[in-house]
Amino acid sequence: MKLQIVFIIASLFTFMYVIGRIKKHKLNIDDSLLWIVWSIVLLILSLFPKLPKVLSNFFGFESTSNFILTSFVFCIYLMVFFQNIKISELKEKNKNLVQKLSINNKEKPKE
Repeated sequence: MKLQIVFIIASLFTFMYVIGRIKKHKLNIDDSLLWIVWSIVLLILSLFPKLPKVLSNFFGFESTSNFILTSFVFCIYLMVFFQNIKISELKEKNKNLVQKLSINNKEKPKE
């Protein structure tokens, strides 16, 4: 029961913190969507403690804790993957911007 309360508080805190950062314009909605979904999933798993047991049995895990740990690692893996995609896109945009600035500086007549 104590762990369940800790998870409920942690999920609500995460949800409120992410929403607060969005309102202060310090976090994009696109970037925060995964965190919002994560906090809601954690809240659902906390409110319905039998759900992880059912899911762990369905997926064939030996224990519920193994299922929860594997789920956390998988979600972190997804977060890192999507962040890498964003980083790659930003690197490409940065490279294109530098190239355009270089061309503009080269084409300007020197005074």
